[in-house]
Amino acid sequence: MIVQRKRVVVTGMGHLSSIASNVPEFKQALLNKVCGIKPSERFAAYFEHANASEVLQDVTYENLTPEVEASLDKAALWAYKVGYEALSQAKADDLAFREKTGLIIGVSSAGTEAYMPVIEGDYEKFSLQKTMISGSFASSSAIVSGLLGLKGGFELVATACTASTNAVGMGFDQIQNGKNPAVLVVGTEPLYLPTFAGFYALHAMKPEPASPFSGNPGMSIGEGAGAILIEEYEHAIARGATILGEIVSYATSGDGYHETAPDPRAEGAVQVMRAALANAQIGPQDIQYVNAHGTGTEANDRCETLAMKKVFPNIADIRVSSTKAYVGHNIGSAGIIELVACFLTLPEGKVLPTLNFTTPRANFDLNYVPNEFQEAQVDLFMKNNYAFGGNNCCIVASTRAEASPATHYEPKRVAITGIGAVSSLGHDFQSIVAGVWEARSAGAASKLIGENDVGFKEAARTLLESFSSNEDVSNYLRSKCGDGGIEELLEQSVWLHSVQDLDPRKYLRRFDSRKANAICTFALLAITQAMKQADRKIKRDGHDLGLILGMAKGPQTTVDRYLKSLFPEPTKVRTSEFPGALMNAISTFCSITEGIKGYNTTLATGANAALGALSYAYELVRQDLQPQVLAGGSDENFSKFWAYLQAMEEGLQLTTKPEDFQVYSEEGRGFLPGEGAGILFLEDYQHAKNRGVPVLAEIVGYGKASDGSYFDRDNWSARSASMAGAIRQAMDEAGITPHDVDLICGSSKGTQRSDHIELDAIRSIWGDRTNQVPLVNYTACFGMVDSCVSVLNMAVVIEIMKRGEIPPIPYTKKFCSNEFGFVVEPLRKQVGTALVLGSTEGGNHYAFLLKQGA
Repeated sequence: MIVQRKRVVVTGMGHLSSIASNVPEFKQALLNKVCGIKPSERFAAYFEHANASEVLQDVTYENLTPEVEASLDKAALWAYKVGYEALSQAKADDLAFREKTGLIIGVSSAGTEAYMPVIEGDYEKFSLQKTMISGSFASSSAIVSGLLGLKGGFELVATACTASTNAVGMGFDQIQNGKNPAVLVVGTEPLYLPTFAGFYALHAMKPEPASPFSGNPGMSIGEGAGAILIEEYEHAIARGATILGEIVSYATSGDGYHETAPDPRAEGAVQVMRAALANAQIGPQDIQYVNAHGTGTEANDRCETLAMKKVFPNIADIRVSSTKAYVGHNIGSAGIIELVACFLTLPEGKVLPTLNFTTPRANFDLNYVPNEFQEAQVDLFMKNNYAFGGNNCCIVASTRAEASPATHYEPKRVAITGIGAVSSLGHDFQSIVAGVWEARSAGAASKLIGENDVGFKEAARTLLESFSSNEDVSNYLRSKCGDGGIEELLEQSVWLHSVQDLDPRKYLRRFDSRKANAICTFALLAITQAMKQADRKIKRDGHDLGLILGMAKGPQTTVDRYLKSLFPEPTKVRTSEFPGALMNAISTFCSITEGIKGYNTTLATGANAALGALSYAYELVRQDLQPQVLAGGSDENFSKFWAYLQAMEEGLQLTTKPEDFQVYSEEGRGFLPGEGAGILFLEDYQHAKNRGVPVLAEIVGYGKASDGSYFDRDNWSARSASMAGAIRQAMDEAGITPHDVDLICGSSKGTQRSDHIELDAIRSIWGDRTNQVPLVNYTACFGMVDSCVSVLNMAVVIEIMKRGEIPPIPYTKKFCSNEFGFVVEPLRKQVGTALVLGSTEGGNHYAFLLKQGA
């Protein structure tokens, strides 16, 4: 069956940068050729010749109270501001419209601002409220969806300089599948000391404003935010929206080459442009303008120029320019700010110039539109962005709807043909399965901390004593710890599910211990397992295999080392740690090691981010964009102290043994943190059959919804209703009813809140039949491996389908309700269709339906 792709149009835009506070101001600044790159006001004290494009003007946030505004960091505030503007321009005020609208935010450095007083040792300025609300990497997506009333599900893309461009592509896919009639796409990037210091130490900065493709090389760093509301064309027409442009197609790729430097052969850049053209079903001759990444560095500009020459035989006739000479390199928000600039000027028949252009460098011989606008009628154009780690992204867009022919694709069935996993139960999936079926005590593979751990206690005490003058923190600790304070807390013991006795060299053919921290090692080990089971070996065909990873906390040990190197001399920060501290560093490491060069994206949506990765990977295969994709997540245990703080933030009692981790328990004691990885190998069902590879399971539908209750986290009814909506969406796509489901697997972490959200959602769907459907959850077996606990549970469900036997829920003795079919002892049952659930801490809910493999 051939399906015509839906047209995806732009109906609203938002902007904030050094040169403008809204879209009309931005258009005028562009036309006036205003350069916002100036000597830095914030970083001059640390760095000589520090130039930056900084947002220094007062910013107004409509409809936010002073209390809410004070609790948010700039990443969230700016995302809200530009998102509000885009929705307002689109006249998207209808509540029903917003409840179906998705949100995807692209950002490189998030959750940083709340901790800057700790990093800089200025503890008096530390705000516990800001930390609780805005202190996680994923918080901005939950905050903005809640404030704007967007309930169609959200994701956070963290691929550094391609983040917002990639976010546009994800939103495009969700509209194609009917998941959302509209998606708000945002890029937001405040500039903080760690980011500035990293680029400065890499000698990437230019003492003067950047002049891409000309003069002395070097970049100028910037900050800001941008937003576009993308909408299904017929939906936009039906509600009378003004069409500002069209997103025609997109593609991503990975170089698999180096942590920071682009491939000098430009293979990844060439691949991504050709893929985007193929997806648009057009040729190079149809593109009339390229808005380049154009950072100004020698390596980027040279690679990008070479790539365009390889892709476009007619490159001499195509105008190419970089917008970064206006507002600097805005990192995670760069792509969307530059895309907005195109939609503002190209319809006027004006092609954006590359400002500050002087003498072209050797072999830089394209029409870079130097300094002055060029008049031209542009219908189809290309927007390119590239990032550390070799993440490449390309969008083909149009200044008006229907400027390009309609495109088509053949929907594919999505099969799972490989599973890889690492956890406290073992270093491979079969060991983990054995532990689940044997109900082996996870304590044998867990690590007790607290008892006799003098080093830990001293470090924790020293940190907290630094906060002694901060009344905010002191009051909080007193409320959580009682009169005994931190000393009482430190005398307690807590378990962590830790991966023990792992020697990666026993399992991996290629392994560089100098570049591999724990989280990279876990991910790589799981990836190689999944590839082996799927019988996939890369032989110069890495472009046919994609990698989508979901992160919760990311490379914590590397981030810690990098931040500690900032002081006392930020100019001498450890450059070797800078790229490794990014969220996409794990994907970079694995792609380089294994030669994976297809679609490549990192999501950082928090707990169960791997389900967001799985939904994206599913769309890539289903929509025939990529024949094979690896999807999942990875986590490492980091600081014992932060484990305590996490437990306190959740309002939990600290558990003293693994057996206290009891999901759906009457007592609701809470969870234990865990580490490890879970990876699934997805591919076109027929492709797997043709290869003779067994299909372990088939994904037949998924749903995603967000509850918008981030500021009212005890609103269980809103959260369970949202999860129920995700379940219904999955069933609608799969074409099945509740009667067809043979097994439900939840991923609650054992708190009363997370237990009841899942159970109430199930009750609302199954009604008086809830006790007739077996319900399981194996999270207590391997701990709360934040990013991928649902994928680990899903892997166990696939094994259940194979064996025809359902192992019981571990540890829980007394369940919180007798309405449900909790599996309390081994159950022989053939499971043909299973439902797997998962949620983020920010109120994003996922539901996946699996069918038994054939």
